[in-house]
Amino acid sequence: MKKEIGNAGRSARWSASLRRWWAPGDVVLVLAVGFLSLFLILHGVSRAGGSNLKVRVLADGRQVAEFDLPQGKRSLAIDGYQGKSYVEIEGGRVRMVDSACPDKLCARRGWISRPGESIVCLPNRVVIEVVSGEGGPDVVNR
Repeated sequence: MKKEIGNAGRSARWSASLRRWWAPGDVVLVLAVGFLSLFLILHGVSRAGGSNLKVRVLADGRQVAEFDLPQGKRSLAIDGYQGKSYVEIEGGRVRMVDSACPDKLCARRGWISRPGESIVCLPNRVVIEVVSGEGGPDVVNR
């Protein structure tokens, strides 16, 4: 008569085979490398934004304004090719509220706050971009 091996027998074999490949120090080493990698990634992402962010506004290919990204609330009206575009700055981020373009894709873009992000209104020829000041990265890939 054959004896059936239950789940307890299978798990015992599985842990025995793991012990052949993994020593307790290996697990500690893998966890330490994982935590170190996560820390370095998060530290790099948190520093990428920088504290010296600027908003650059271009209309019809010419720079209209460039100013520090303030923490307060501010509104701008920009004269574009087809009419006015309205920009709102609040809490260290910027967005296009409304524009004279027909499809309003620029207004649906939402808030931007990181260096390298931009809002482009092609019909009205208005570009809003967040750039870092001196010492920070120009672009952050995600």
